[in-house]
Amino acid sequence: MTPEERFERLEIGLHNIREILAETAATASQTEAGLARTEANLARTEAALRRAIRLSVREALAERQRRKAADEHLDQLIDKLSAAQLVTEEKLQRFLESRAHHNGDSE
Repeated sequence: MTPEERFERLEIGLHNIREILAETAATASQTEAGLARTEANLARTEAALRRAIRLSVREALAERQRRKAADEHLDQLIDKLSAAQLVTEEKLQRFLESRAHHNGDSE
């Protein structure tokens, strides 16, 4: 092989290496751009999850407060109902006693 042929082969090899390096650089650039988009999407997803968690915790606390208030209201209603029941029982007892006395007097 002559020196010119070797030189030509070397130039072809260098040319191929340059093309491969250019393709590799383009691929690396595309990969970096894709990674940047993925990181941006990840940041948005993380922010949305944090917001959803924060809102769900807030809603759970509000629901707990609503249930506590409803339980207290129910307790008050039960207390009123119990008091009314006692009054009703006392009135019924007095009524029955008055009927018993009234029936006893007429016999």
